[in-house]
Amino acid sequence: MDKAMGYIGLARRSGNIELGEQRAKALVKSGRARLLIVASDTSPGAKRRAEGYVYGYQTPLINVPYTKEAISQAVGVPGCSMAAFADAGLALGFVRALDTQDETCAAAAAALEQRLERGRSAGRNSGNRRKRI
Repeated sequence: MDKAMGYIGLARRSGNIELGEQRAKALVKSGRARLLIVASDTSPGAKRRAEGYVYGYQTPLINVPYTKEAISQAVGVPGCSMAAFADAGLALGFVRALDTQDETCAAAAAALEQRLERGRSAGRNSGNRRKRI
C-alpha cells in the first residue's frame, strides 16, 4: 500500500471519510465535504453524477489512479468507487501523496491549502479575550 492509500485508511479509522456514492453525496450536499474522489474504473454515469454532486459547492473532485478494488481493500468496504473526505488536512495529505502532475490535483491542493489557511487565521482573532484588571 502506498502513502496516499494510507491516508484513506487513516481517514477511515478516524471517521473523517464517507464511503460509497450515497454517503459521499450526502456529505457534499451538507457542505462538509472537503474532497470527493472517484476510482479510475468507475462507470461514466457515476463520474457524471459525481460532477453533479460538486456543482455549485466548493468541493474539489479528483479522479484517482486507483481501482474500486484497491480502494475497497484499503477501507474494508466492498465495491467502493467514490469517497468524500470530511477533514481538509487529511484531504490535503492525500492529494500531496498522489504524486501526479495532473492540473486537477494541483488545483485541489491549492483550494485545500487556502481553506486550511482561512481556518487557522480565523482562530487567532476570535475576540473572546478576558479583560485584564
